[in-house]
Formats: sequence, structure tokens, C-alpha cells
Amino acid sequence: MPPISRRRILAWIATLGAMSLCYLVGAATMFFALPPCGFLDKAFTGAQAWYDQRNELAKAPGAAARRAVVGEIDHRAKTFDGFTLYTTYPGAQAVLINMRGDVVHKWSAPFSRIWPRAPHVRRPVGDPNVHFFGCHLYANGDLLAVMHGYPDTPYGYGLVKLDKDSKVLWRYAQNAHHTVDVGDDGTIYALTHEVVREMPHRLKFLPTPGLVDSVVLLSPEGEELKKVPVLEAFRDSPFAALLPVQPRVENTAWDVHHTNSVEVLSRQLASRFPMFQAGHVLISVRELGVLAMLDPDGGTVTWAARGPWRLQHGPHFLTNGRLLIFDNLGHPEHSRVLEYDPRTQAIPWSYPRDGDPALVSDQCGESQRLPNGNTLIVHSTVGELHEVTPDRELVWSAACGAGVPWARRYAADQLPFLRGEQHARP
Repeated sequence: MPPISRRRILAWIATLGAMSLCYLVGAATMFFALPPCGFLDKAFTGAQAWYDQRNELAKAPGAAARRAVVGEIDHRAKTFDGFTLYTTYPGAQAVLINMRGDVVHKWSAPFSRIWPRAPHVRRPVGDPNVHFFGCHLYANGDLLAVMHGYPDTPYGYGLVKLDKDSKVLWRYAQNAHHTVDVGDDGTIYALTHEVVREMPHRLKFLPTPGLVDSVVLLSPEGEELKKVPVLEAFRDSPFAALLPVQPRVENTAWDVHHTNSVEVLSRQLASRFPMFQAGHVLISVRELGVLAMLDPDGGTVTWAARGPWRLQHGPHFLTNGRLLIFDNLGHPEHSRVLEYDPRTQAIPWSYPRDGDPALVSDQCGESQRLPNGNTLIVHSTVGELHEVTPDRELVWSAACGAGVPWARRYAADQLPFLRGEQHARP
């Protein structure tokens, strides 16, 4: 073989060896989280975010949001007409529709664009598996959105505030999950969770590792003001006996209480609930089957109750002094919505009755009492929205084409950012 050919082969081998060595060093750097990994990870995720954002901007407005299909039943004389905001999975988006199911506005932001480098999520599952869950919509079109990532533990992927054009205003880089609410003074109430390998003092009997929740209070600018651990709030209250002793069987960390809702009692409604105080927070602790009121200042539970519900979601204060609850598994044949009186423990209203369309959401599920007395119900697992009257008549429905973890309807005068350009019933 001529000498020049040998030199070329040796050069190719040397180049291939150098490339292989660089690959191995880079892989080791990322796997073992060595100091240069931050730079490399930022470069990779930044490039991916640029690519995702370029594709997102290349789409026509509204292309990622499918029109909801309104069912044959639409009794316009009996509905509460407005705009319905809902989230879907998969998809990091929130969609606002009118009563015909037309998309009038949407908010969308992939996780990698919000957090090119996420300090609170070590290895994100990827944008296709991250979606919006609960939201809060401001009158000017700003949106608070809680993000979930599946399959991951913790699955809470943070809280973001977007403007009406989906521009990121701020982000809260903690494992926020499920839900968000805003108080009279603008304070934001949210839930976070974390995996712990040692339980707090006087709770050492609880096995580990465990996924434990906290209620957090944020300023309107997204700065954390206070954090109240839910376990300790029960421990330091007369309701400590409601805490679990044995874990449920899980493949990963035991989800100790799976708190899935937080709602602050407003000054306006406080007089309807003499047992509670304005500024205290209603939480739903799914794994315990418990509803509870938490005092953020004292850091303790002031009231708690079990009832006929199981694995419940989304309790809400009603103007009649009762609570509206989505009961996932309290009925042997279907899910249901309950109206619960915390003073008498009575259930004055429920849906469905025998013969009514069945509710089939063994996970998630939401309900909202509308100003005309109707109830908006979210069938999360089948991706449908139903509106029923106090007499339990189905008067409106829509199929959203995907799972729907959360939804809420707004009157037109609650959304001035639409500027009269859209009508609830075109």
C-alpha cells in the first residue's frame, strides 16, 4: 500500500477516535451532571426551543386548537351563555370557545420555550408530554397556567403567567401542580409537591420515599411569599387522626395526600360560611378522601370532613353556603357531582340521577355553578363538557377531541380583552 494511503487511513482513524472520545466525554458529562453539563444542556434545549418556537410561529393562528363539537342538545333558552376556557392533554395550551364551539382565543407555550433550562425539573419528559392543567384567566387576557409532565415524579412542572398573546410574563420554577387561585388582594394560591426521604417530626411513622404537598402563596409578580406544608398543617391540628398510616401501592414515590385543589374564601362569600374565615383556603386531599380548610397564617387545618365522596376533585364555594364537589368514585357505577352543606353534612343536590346520562371520569373531573343556577360539568377522561339545569336537564354539551382536565365558563363582561369582537352566540 502506498505511504500516502496509509497516512490518510491513519488520519481518518485519528479523526474518528477524536470524535468518539468527544462523544463519550460529552455523554459522561451529561449523565454524571459534571460542571460543563449546564452549558451543554442549555445549548441543546435552547436549540430545541428555537426549533419548536419557529414551527409554532409558522402555523396559522389557531391551527393547534381544534374546534369543539357542540352536541345536538343545545337549548339556548336554558343555557348560561358565555365563553368556556378549557385545557387539554396532550397539548400545552388553553382554548377559549363560544357556545357554538368556535375557538375565539387560545394560549399556547411549550415547556422548553418557557424553561429552556428548567432548574426544578432535572430531566423533562419532553414537550409532547407536558400540558396545561388548571388556569386562572384575568380580565385583560393574562393567563396563569399550571403545567403537568407525564410520566414523571414529581409531575408538577411549574406555574407560568402568559399575556393574551402567549408571551411569558413570569415563571415560578417549582413543582406546582393541579390548580391555582387568586385572592381579593391579588395574592396567588397554588400547590407544590416534592419527593422526601425523611418525614417531618412526629410523622416518622409514615413510610418513605413520599411525594408531599404544600400550599404556596405568591405575589402578583410570582415571588413566593409563604409555603405551608400540608402534612404539618394536619399534624398540628385537631384533625391529625385523618393522616394515613399505610401507603397505597405505587411504582414510584408514594403520593401521600395528592392535594388537587386550592381555593381561597373571598370576603364577598365569607358571610355565607360562618364556620370559616375569609382568607382561609379550601383544599381537596384526594388520597384521604378529605376536604379541609387551611389557615395560611397559622399554618394549620381549621376544619376537615370526610363524606360519601371518594378520590374527589375541584371543590368550590357556592353563594348558598354549600360546596360543589366532583366525586370520582363515590358511586359504584359512575362519577357524580355533589352539593354538600358543611354545616349539616347534607347532600341537597347531586347529578346524575338514575336515568340521567352517566358521568365517566374516574380521574380528574371538574364542575362549576353558573350564575343562572346551571352547572357546567367536565368529563375529563372522555373530553366532554356538559351543562345541566338545577332540575338535572342536559341543555348543552361539547366534545373537545382530547382529554380535558379543567374548564371554566366566563360571562362576556368578564373578558373585556375580547373588546366586543366576539359574541357568546354568534
